[in-house]
Amino acid sequence: MGETDLDTTVLTHGVAEQTATTGDIERCIEELRINGYALAPSGLEESELAQARDVLDKVYAQQAEEVGGEDNLRLMKDANIARAVCAYDPLMLKIATLPVILEVAAAFLRQYCVLMSHNGILNQPGRDHYQFTWHRDLNYQHYTSSRPLALSALLAVDPFDEVTGGTYVLPGTHLFEAFPSEDFVRNHQKVVKCPPGTIIFFDAMLYHRTGKNNSNDVRRAVNHIITPPMLRQQYNFKEIFAQRGVEVEDPKVRDYLGFEYEIPKSVKDWREGKIEAARAARARQP
Repeated sequence: MGETDLDTTVLTHGVAEQTATTGDIERCIEELRINGYALAPSGLEESELAQARDVLDKVYAQQAEEVGGEDNLRLMKDANIARAVCAYDPLMLKIATLPVILEVAAAFLRQYCVLMSHNGILNQPGRDHYQFTWHRDLNYQHYTSSRPLALSALLAVDPFDEVTGGTYVLPGTHLFEAFPSEDFVRNHQKVVKCPPGTIIFFDAMLYHRTGKNNSNDVRRAVNHIITPPMLRQQYNFKEIFAQRGVEVEDPKVRDYLGFEYEIPKSVKDWREGKIEAARAARARQP
């Protein structure tokens, strides 16, 4: 029996409980909770997708120029990323606040949430990209929770397939602490293919990666990471201490109070800090 001939009749035996879905949002939530990912249409027009391609290219070029060129972005391993794009163009703000994104985020996270990150991803033909490696959008985290920690929403601006570099996922890995074995990855990775205008939702703890672009065109996407603000400091201790004229010299205490982790005021500030750290690391190499 071929895949197209699969029997779709649902019969059960000994089942006392079953999840009920009554619409697209509930379908997305069920797939997110079990598989770790789900697809939904964005509702964007083709003319808006064409405009989005142009905007992403222009924002990336502008941001590269701000930090002295694309070589500096490569130095800090941040090439082909246009950051905080919702602040650069009304269309990008519209994308960040699409009804389907807000509705799925509210239903999935089940509490007040904020947009933690909003970046354009430009998958260039024949070029390496740090997102080719398997990762979680909440990097370095190896634990599970009874409720989701964050939602990622990836808008496909160009076609996603095996040639252009669809997103690869490892279904179910959001439910386990450790990254699975290499055999499991090889046997169970799945490429998510979809047309432009599709949103790929996934639990931010799902392991995924970008596929290599073997086409002749840029494959663009816009990624959102949406989180509850539960880990944000209640107060800007650095500013409060400064207002009161109190100096804190101990580096450990400064770290504990969050003095060294101030949120950058611009993408340029954020990148300049990364570039400085990358140059210092290069200088330390033998």
